[in-house]
Amino acid sequence: MPSKSIFSRRNFIAAAGASAGVASMLGASARANSFPTFGKVVEEQPFARIEEVGPGIWGVVSTPLKPDGSFNPAAVATLCNGGIIAGEDKVVAIDGSFRPEGAAWLAAQALRLTGKPVTDVIVTHFHADHTGGLAGYQNGAAGPEIIATATTNQLVYDRYAGAKQTPEGAQFARPAIRPVMPTRIITDEASILTMDLGGRTIRLHPLKGHTPSDLAIVVDDAPVIFAGDLVWAGLFHNYVDAIPSHLTTSVEHLLADPKRTIVTGHGAIANAGELSNYLDLLRLVEEKARGSYEAGKTPAEGAKDFIVPASLGTWQLFNPRYYETAFEAWRRELAGETS
Repeated sequence: MPSKSIFSRRNFIAAAGASAGVASMLGASARANSFPTFGKVVEEQPFARIEEVGPGIWGVVSTPLKPDGSFNPAAVATLCNGGIIAGEDKVVAIDGSFRPEGAAWLAAQALRLTGKPVTDVIVTHFHADHTGGLAGYQNGAAGPEIIATATTNQLVYDRYAGAKQTPEGAQFARPAIRPVMPTRIITDEASILTMDLGGRTIRLHPLKGHTPSDLAIVVDDAPVIFAGDLVWAGLFHNYVDAIPSHLTTSVEHLLADPKRTIVTGHGAIANAGELSNYLDLLRLVEEKARGSYEAGKTPAEGAKDFIVPASLGTWQLFNPRYYETAFEAWRRELAGETS
């Protein structure tokens, strides 16, 4: 029986069109400047809103569209989702947005909502829309601890560090970014890390799939998971650095409890049970990409024939080449170029 979700019951209109930069390829939702709301909205700006998803827990939803559905240049402040988790002793922010003004806004909102400054920032993965704005959290020597895996730390350096910026990094991070490097490195990427926030514990799950290293943050005393870009909602996944088989395994892990609230990396916040069609979509991509590879087709040839059936709902594209990007990721893995 086809999977159902809130996204199959809401209309998404066509992509805004091809303009310069990654952000300009965004698609528009039926509700202007927004994805479907999940929790109580406690703050809203043209580029993002903050929804309360539990006691002392807020999800940030990037909303980069004007009321007419066109791209809002102010949206470069965020571009990705994120969040705030408050304990008695620590206040954690999730991810660094694309530009420093996005992270600075999130830090100010965390102070307003909790009465405490951000003490720690957890970076879910290396991509520029999640790391490019980390400088916005800095406050001299009083700046927060920035936590990332060793793999993410190395990838941030390799892709985006000044003159060493790779062509792939430069393209993804247009305009060029100068990221702040993590200050606390997770070297054990095979074990769950527990953080005591004071009266509240969170667990950092090292996973991979969207990139070679992804962190998911699980709140122990509330049914909330910050999934980073492992989970998207209503938007087709960006496979540019994906290891597809690991992506599916990680998503299965994160969506195992249908009652969990999932703060996605892009798109709306939703219950895990409402995101089963996302997992179905990942499996469909695998089926079609494998068939294409076995038939000797190029990723471009295979992607040309790819169609998302109506039973899986509407999945908007950030970029019109994302189907080809997905098929290329599967080609790399099937050819033994990734592990």
